[in-house]
Amino acid sequence: MKKFITLSFDDGVTQDRRFAELLRKYGLKCTFNVNSALLGRDGELIFEGGKRVSHKKIAPEELSSLYDGFEVAVHTRTHPLLLNCSVRRILEEVIGDSVKLSELTGYPVLGMAYPGAHPNYDRLVTETVRTYTNIRYARTIVSTYHFEFPEDFLLWNPTAHILDEKTESLIDRFAKDEGDGLLYLWGHTYEFDLHDCWDRAEKILEKLSKVEGAQCVTNMQVFESVTGEKKQ
Repeated sequence: MKKFITLSFDDGVTQDRRFAELLRKYGLKCTFNVNSALLGRDGELIFEGGKRVSHKKIAPEELSSLYDGFEVAVHTRTHPLLLNCSVRRILEEVIGDSVKLSELTGYPVLGMAYPGAHPNYDRLVTETVRTYTNIRYARTIVSTYHFEFPEDFLLWNPTAHILDEKTESLIDRFAKDEGDGLLYLWGHTYEFDLHDCWDRAEKILEKLSKVEGAQCVTNMQVFESVTGEKKQ
């Protein structure tokens, strides 16, 4: 039976350190999508109402140890909106990120999450990735609210954002479902600072860890199990 839980978090920010500790506490896997050209940079995001949240990136020398036991995946080198990029720029961003992250991790980095707010891809973007790169899957940010496996792994829509108001009820539904299925939650760990909800995040992880009959795996492990293909 293929009943999987998978998680995916973007940007490679320093809040990932705290989140990785929680994942290990509950025995969960995760995929972290990283911008290699931005590693080590200071940063801050300012939201409506003037709230400021750190968006500092982890250092390149920390990447391998921080994400040990998890999966590192492409999020493009510099986080551009790919809709506004030429084919050449798309390839530079995607392949360049894959190459650098592979060097830092010591294994082929062949998964991906599209950067930017929705819509963050179109046919040109997906077909460029499909035709000219070795990327095996690419995640969007379009919530399906269901537990089906993707028909096209380069248009992989997650179940929901981890802080969606429906997340806890989705986990309950998934736990009750019999047979094959995939629960896919994604987000950014800086959002736990933004919304002051680390307690909720931990409760969600604990809830996931208690789903009987389901295995928590990385995005690539889902891809490999469903397709039978192993990354080279």
